[in-house]
Amino acid sequence: MATDADSGLRDESRRRALSVTGTAALALALVVGWVVVYFIGLVGALWRFREPHAPAPILTMHDQWTDLAVGALQVVVGAIAIGAVYLARRRTLPAVLPLRHGSAREAALTWCAAIGAASAIVLVLSRLNIVRFGFSIPASVESDWLAAVSALAVGLREEPILVALPVLLLVGRMPIWAIMGLSATLRGFLYLYFGGGGFLWAAIWGAAAVWVYYRYRRLWVLILIHGFVMNIQVFDRVIPSDNSATVLQWINILILFAALLWWITPRALDAFLPNTVAVRSNDRPVETAPVVTDVVLNPENVNPDRSRNEPPVKP
Repeated sequence: MATDADSGLRDESRRRALSVTGTAALALALVVGWVVVYFIGLVGALWRFREPHAPAPILTMHDQWTDLAVGALQVVVGAIAIGAVYLARRRTLPAVLPLRHGSAREAALTWCAAIGAASAIVLVLSRLNIVRFGFSIPASVESDWLAAVSALAVGLREEPILVALPVLLLVGRMPIWAIMGLSATLRGFLYLYFGGGGFLWAAIWGAAAVWVYYRYRRLWVLILIHGFVMNIQVFDRVIPSDNSATVLQWINILILFAALLWWITPRALDAFLPNTVAVRSNDRPVETAPVVTDVVLNPENVNPDRSRNEPPVKP
């Protein structure tokens, strides 16, 4: 009997070791694939990180079309990879993925709040000279319209591969916090051209993007927000107005920080002043109010059938 038990333990230990090895191999393959797909962007970010004061690059029409072609290839690779992983895991994913919660509005609000929080944190650290966070000089381009299209398509280039793919591939094999950290790390490297603060900034909202997809399962929301909220300033290239850059930047700030306040205010009030705001039950708001009894002050109210005008009986 002892021999059978020992054999069973050894088999279980071997299976666990194989599972850990397989998970590590999948994670390594994912990282290698990321490096290959985003190789040009990673090299450019590392160069700008080392040379923060270098002049802005000059992109010819050929360079811009090449960039769009690379972006289209990234979108195709992401779609194929996600489809292949989903087909391979279609029987196991329902058991390891939680049910989709919340609405698209909640998903958008949560991620915009995370981006706003990341921006606030990094700006404070930058002011304190703890990290360097500086917006790089925009590239000089021949076609402003192609530059705008390229910037608006960033969500399509990044979110499927950096968010949906790692979740679908590794969920159930790794805890969600580990998947968030893995994705956030590479996202941070892609934004090193803003400095060390750029790495931290992108890592925070990149990790949040993984959690939002894991919980809400709405990839299109992440794609639209990345393209049309985070990169809204790109419309300055095609809007013939001297004040468009300032206006667009303020729109971006208002959207992100309004979302942050909208997300954090009810939670803060509920934490410090419970029963004074709406609480959530099964992801649906339920209005609650403090229950105040007036039995002590008005003992006649103990019996609801008695008239309020009848004086209480003295003991």
